[in-house]
Amino acid sequence: MRNLLNAIVISATLSGCAVLPDPIRARFNLPVTTVEAESFGDLEHWWLRFDDPALSAQIERALAANARLEEAQANVESAAAEARIAYEHRLPKLDAHLGPARQRRSLKTATAFPGLPVITNSLEFGLTASYELDLWGRLRLAERAAIERLGAQRWAQNALRGTIAAQVARTVFLIRTLEREVELTESTIALADEALLLLERQRDAGIIGDFEVLQNRAERDNFAVRLTDLRESLQRARRSLSALAGGQPDAIYVAGGESDGRPLPDIPPLPSELPSSLLARRPDVQQSEAELRAAKIDIAVARSSYFPVISLTGGAGYQSKALSSLLTSPARTWSLGTTLLQPLLSAPQMDTEIRVSRAAAKAAEARYVQVMQNAFVDAGDALGARGAAHEARLLQERREQELTETLRMATRRFDAGLTGALDVIDARRNLLAAQLDALDRRNAELGATVDIFRALGGGWSEL
Repeated sequence: MRNLLNAIVISATLSGCAVLPDPIRARFNLPVTTVEAESFGDLEHWWLRFDDPALSAQIERALAANARLEEAQANVESAAAEARIAYEHRLPKLDAHLGPARQRRSLKTATAFPGLPVITNSLEFGLTASYELDLWGRLRLAERAAIERLGAQRWAQNALRGTIAAQVARTVFLIRTLEREVELTESTIALADEALLLLERQRDAGIIGDFEVLQNRAERDNFAVRLTDLRESLQRARRSLSALAGGQPDAIYVAGGESDGRPLPDIPPLPSELPSSLLARRPDVQQSEAELRAAKIDIAVARSSYFPVISLTGGAGYQSKALSSLLTSPARTWSLGTTLLQPLLSAPQMDTEIRVSRAAAKAAEARYVQVMQNAFVDAGDALGARGAAHEARLLQERREQELTETLRMATRRFDAGLTGALDVIDARRNLLAAQLDALDRRNAELGATVDIFRALGGGWSEL
């Protein structure tokens, strides 16, 4: 973590701190920033930095069709509806009612006056309006909490977009790496077959024995086993990419036959110093902040339950015994009133609700701290992995060149009769291993670069 803090200059003021409680800010003892986030450039479409149109097309296709993003969009729409409901609770309510009724009067009560009909019919039509005076801010606070939760769902959707973009990029790079490794292994097997034919002729001529032939054949079969494993890994990667892009089940099943056919892209450079404000803009950090704000507001909403609920009510309409006289002036009715509802015996329940809200806010605060810590861990791991992968790739590429020359020299010595076939077999095996490892190292560096963009919160935009 100390190396990470040296690489990332951390901002003392994180996004949204103005609404976060003081204990949160006190948990992070951070130095003053010296680098602005804008100096790093745009992260919205970070994959464009690889200058690979095919990669960009794959990512855009996945972002448009991935089923997990469709689920996230549904969650956003649900939260938006909840926010709308919370807003509408603050508005006056107007209800219309139409009520026909038929009643039989008892003849054994004090109201049993002679001459009055025992059975009566009535019709009632009217409008009823009610409005809660939000004197204590309960409805307003509930609306704010719902809006914060809507924001949290939107940030969760953005975080998922960045994750899927990174998964697609990593899978594309893996597919290209495996395709190249398959080609190298197939080429090595072809060379081994040629060498095997030569050795068999020499054996038949009595120049060598069966030992050299069996040794070469066993090595050739070893290459064939490796090729089988590489092809299986390649099929798995292609199916994974097809699923990320929202492919149909039948297309996913046969995706193993598809081929990318493109080389790995150049590795884009990154600045040596990255501002921590990029981490503060991560969607998961923003989501956690929104959830924390909503949880804090919930405490205030629970506290407001101690205060009375004051509502204004009114109604107007018509009431008559017959439909023909329902809408006449004598049948008009109206009422106005004020209702005050003060809880009396539910104080223990309200205390419990407040304790529940406080516990939820405490949990949200702890999650926010964890998210911030994980953000720096992600960035540190990605930066460290890229540095290590870069150094290892350069060393492995140099080793590949050295083993290429070793194989050339071993082949010349064998042709001149100065060495046995075993030296050539060893040189060929070592070269193939070095070539495959060099490809893996390059893929690892590309993947670490993708992880840096993801760790810095890239890959999303406001929809």
